Amino acid sequence: MERAKLKFTVIVLLAILNVILLGLVINQRSQAQVYEQTGRTQALAYLEQNGISTEEGIVPWESKLADPQVDPEQAEFLSEQVTTDTWEIRAMRRPETLLVDFVSGLEELGVRCSRIASITEGYVHTVEGDRTVFTPVWTIVTDNGSYRLDCADGLLKRH
Repeated sequence: MERAKLKFTVIVLLAILNVILLGLVINQRSQAQVYEQTGRTQALAYLEQNGISTEEGIVPWESKLADPQVDPEQAEFLSEQVTTDTWEIRAMRRPETLLVDFVSGLEELGVRCSRIASITEGYVHTVEGDRTVFTPVWTIVTDNGSYRLDCADGLLKRH
């Protein structure tokens, strides 16, 4: 009888531990969503402070480029053919950071814009020896022209 009581107590303690851990996971997920939304709001406010307007839906917050495990040959947004057997995908910065990089890039180029009309994501690739290196990019269309933003380094160029 004593053994059965001990087993029951251990099972109850493990069940309580699982409930506590589940609560922690749910709390962390909730906080992450709040931080994510706060980051988006702050990034859009930063654009507005710099005289640039856009709609939240234009920015690819959930980017297909953010997953470095994706096979570029399978990516629907890649138009070029892979010419080597080995390849590498460079890591992408967070969209909030990329919007700040965009504003900084405009300042470096000495140009201004007042509206982002669209952002299209994709890859550019270079062949380095026997491997192809894919760099995630955003093509940003504004009221003052089109720009290409390197999503790995944050460098902006006229497109």
